[in-house]
Order: sequence, then structure tokens, then C-alpha cells
Amino acid sequence: MPRKRFFLALLVVWVGITFLLTSLPNPKLSLNIPYQDKAAHLGVYAVMGLLCTLWRRESGVSAGRAVLESLLFAAMTGAVDEAHQHWIPGRSMELLDWMADTLGGGTGAVFSLLLPRLFPFLITE
Repeated sequence: MPRKRFFLALLVVWVGITFLLTSLPNPKLSLNIPYQDKAAHLGVYAVMGLLCTLWRRESGVSAGRAVLESLLFAAMTGAVDEAHQHWIPGRSMELLDWMADTLGGGTGAVFSLLLPRLFPFLITE
């Protein structure tokens, strides 16, 4: 399987898992860690931004444009996810969650620029 398709498949699966998990009623798990909810949003969307950027880079898009596209993708996906949570029992639509989603997507996108330096096999150049 070409890397481009592989990264796209991983991205689609990750987005699917994200929406599946956020469609479940909130289990109210608390670890008493400050801002654990925002950290979870940031982490999940960082993976999304990373995968999206790797996919776009492998599709021939420049690094800067891939980061921008991934940031926008994470922001839009986060907005849709937050809006859909409005109707899920025990969940809510929150601006700060969306901001954490967007920040996470951008962080993952930028981090993906460093990964090929550490693991050159990730990107065909």
C-alpha cells in the first residue's frame, strides 16, 4: 500500500474512532488531573494533525501548506465534533474544547515536520 493511502487510511480510522468515542455518553471518569479534559482534546487532535500532515506531504503538498491544511482540517473537524456533542447525554459543546482541538491539530501538524528528520522513511522526498 502506498504511503499516501496508508496515511489517509490511518487518518480516516482516527477520525472515526474520535467521533465514535465522543458519541458515547460521558462516563464521568475523573483522575483529578488539572485540565485533563483539555489535555485529552489536545492529544487526540495532535495525532489527527500529525496524520493529516503526513498524508498531505505524501500527496505532494509543500510542508507549509500541509501544516496549514491540517490545522484547518483539525479546526473544522473539532467544530463539527463539538456541535455533535450538544446532543449527546452528559456531553456539551464548549468553545475551550474546540480551541484545544485546534491547538492540538496545529501542534501535531508542526511536530510532523520534525518526524521525517528522525525517521526518514516516513516521507518520500
